[in-house]
Amino acid sequence: MASYKLFRTFPRKLYSLLCIVFVILIILWSSKVFNLTKNIKKEKFLVIRGTVKHLKNKTRDTFIHIASRETTVLKRKEGNVNIVIVIKNSKNNPNLHPKFKVLVESISRKSSISLCFHVICDEDGKTIATSIIERAAPTETQIIIHDITIMTQKVKEQISQMQTFFSHSSKSYYGDPLFFLSIVLHRVIPLDKVIMLDVDLKFDEDIRLLYNIFDEFSERSIIGIARENQPVYRHLFHQYRGKNPSTRVGAPPPDGLTGFNSGVLLLDLEKMRKSQVYNSLIDSPKTLETLTQKYLFKGHLGDQDFYTLVSMEHEDLFHILLCSWNRQLCVWWRDHGYSQVFDQYYTCSEQIKVYHGNCNSNIPTLQWERQ
Repeated sequence: MASYKLFRTFPRKLYSLLCIVFVILIILWSSKVFNLTKNIKKEKFLVIRGTVKHLKNKTRDTFIHIASRETTVLKRKEGNVNIVIVIKNSKNNPNLHPKFKVLVESISRKSSISLCFHVICDEDGKTIATSIIERAAPTETQIIIHDITIMTQKVKEQISQMQTFFSHSSKSYYGDPLFFLSIVLHRVIPLDKVIMLDVDLKFDEDIRLLYNIFDEFSERSIIGIARENQPVYRHLFHQYRGKNPSTRVGAPPPDGLTGFNSGVLLLDLEKMRKSQVYNSLIDSPKTLETLTQKYLFKGHLGDQDFYTLVSMEHEDLFHILLCSWNRQLCVWWRDHGYSQVFDQYYTCSEQIKVYHGNCNSNIPTLQWERQ
């Protein structure tokens, strides 16, 4: 009789045990899928949609650090301009806060088009960017945060060789990787066109008009950039100019190869990806070494040194912006040996659209600020 009862209860116990095991397996599988999905989401761009005011209710986890691993080029949303700004070491540089605020406010006040800010930054920069844009930008503004460490690691090899040719050392001010990111931005951000800006700018014109200049690019032009407004490259090319007195290298506008200032950049990232000439310059240290030796050039100003040197041989890669789109206010070189020729570089007869307070120059108060 005892054997019969054991026989009858055994299947029930076995069935219960199997049910428990099955439930445990379901829980484990669900947890694994959730974590996998969570990790995948971390790999992608996070676009904060809707109103910027809504960001007040978001936790810091809403913004993720991004170095996109996607290969698909993200097309510009219709009626939207992608703006790239780099912020680093803001904790040790409190002047960045008001400068960034002025930049965002001036763009936002004048813009007739929706904006998407791509902020490449560290942890402190993320906090500053989100809080300032929340207060200063219009409600339809979008923001994408990129982790500067992850992003620069992806192009570490290319940046390292640029540091060799275009900075005093990797530890100098302009030796920081952030000053070379624009050169390789087409390899780390899957967009087609962007406007990349220094923090120390103030707009007095609709940024839409700046973006429209992409339509004026020639077939071979991949970068829009303004001339340097000081005789910086007259000085840096002085050895080459001494041996070639009739050269255009380092000469003033409109006919000279004056050199560039990278405070305002129009980057056609799609064309940059496709340009064999441009990418061969990035990937070939030997080619850059040959150019620096030919022009007896040793730079120290980061990406604009690279663009300037490349333009000596490949003018057609660059669309030159009017001085009004990057009116540099620094006059350091006027008082350091070049007073007689300074105005040939510095004069800008255009109505100023973007003021650039480089070397901590004061930007004038504009009419819209007085209202």
